[in-house]
Amino acid sequence: MDLQTLIEQSTRRVEQQRHVCYYTADGYKFDYKNLALWYEHDRNSHVSYVDSQIDIIRGYLQTPIDMEFDYNTQFLQQLRTDYKELNLYFSGGADSLTILDTARANNIGFDNIVCQTCDDIDLECNREIKQCAIPVLEKYNLSYKIVATDWQDHFERYSDEYSYFTNVHPYVLPFRYCPDSEVDYRAKDSCSIVGKDKPQLVLHNDKWYAVLLDTQSSTQKKNPNLRAFWLDALNIKSYVKDAILYREYLRENDKVKTGLQFFKADQTPSVNDVLNRSRVYQSGTQLKKNINQYSSRKNLQRIVDAIGSNRMDVLMNYFSAMKKFNSILPQYAYQDPPGKFAWFIDLDSLEVFTQQELIPNGF
Repeated sequence: MDLQTLIEQSTRRVEQQRHVCYYTADGYKFDYKNLALWYEHDRNSHVSYVDSQIDIIRGYLQTPIDMEFDYNTQFLQQLRTDYKELNLYFSGGADSLTILDTARANNIGFDNIVCQTCDDIDLECNREIKQCAIPVLEKYNLSYKIVATDWQDHFERYSDEYSYFTNVHPYVLPFRYCPDSEVDYRAKDSCSIVGKDKPQLVLHNDKWYAVLLDTQSSTQKKNPNLRAFWLDALNIKSYVKDAILYREYLRENDKVKTGLQFFKADQTPSVNDVLNRSRVYQSGTQLKKNINQYSSRKNLQRIVDAIGSNRMDVLMNYFSAMKKFNSILPQYAYQDPPGKFAWFIDLDSLEVFTQQELIPNGF
């Protein structure tokens, strides 16, 4: 498998499937970040991350943010009107629960509610679905379906040593399988919502920016029929509104220092309250995030569960693919590559900048 073949295949996919966000360089388009990084390294050419809806975002931000207005309800009502079928991917976390609660409060129904699991729902890595998501759905008497990615699928997904360059997820994470690979790109009358996009901020030259980073969005922002709830262009004012609220929280809690700073809202209850996110049912059972380079306890638990399920063949494929990735991109061995920015939104002026426009030479 050679680089040129992969990038030509990727360019055709991005164009045929009308990807909302993608990477680009020298006329090529990349749907997989690791493939983009390989091209960048091999051809010594800078790869950019692009949000094709940036002009729509600029249009919506021509008018001020109303901090009292419920943009989330407005967005859900619009989607319910625009699509015959409206689905929700539900994890039971604060973000997806907020979407569900907002819909219920405004009599907006979903045609399908989907909970994703890694193989058997009783595995420890799936405990949030069992203890946070399903009890809420059953309490509300809502129908739902469990969609499991079984170990055999993981085995096949990593069966090629180049799997890190042909996989749906861009990071060096174990056994991630994201919903954008399940939603039909061709379905014109169906829309699925995924919600986990809390605000990320950058303080640069004494100015505050809400940002879109590939590390927070690249899988959820490819497919036009899978809508990243707060990062969608049609709901961008809600994202900026939350970013402004988060900035005030940071200031009030002495989190702000001089110079360049990056901020990412996490699952801390006090932060969720500031962002008006719903309180997670049995939040104490959630697996911790941002613990090391693998991002979350859930990801590490998948390896433990693979061992417990006697699927050493899955691990062999996974680590063989990791070995090939490390041989091609040794500078990113055993760590997630740095993020690329699609845009920066000035929280005060609401001006929108690409990475090339704001920081052409980096920070």
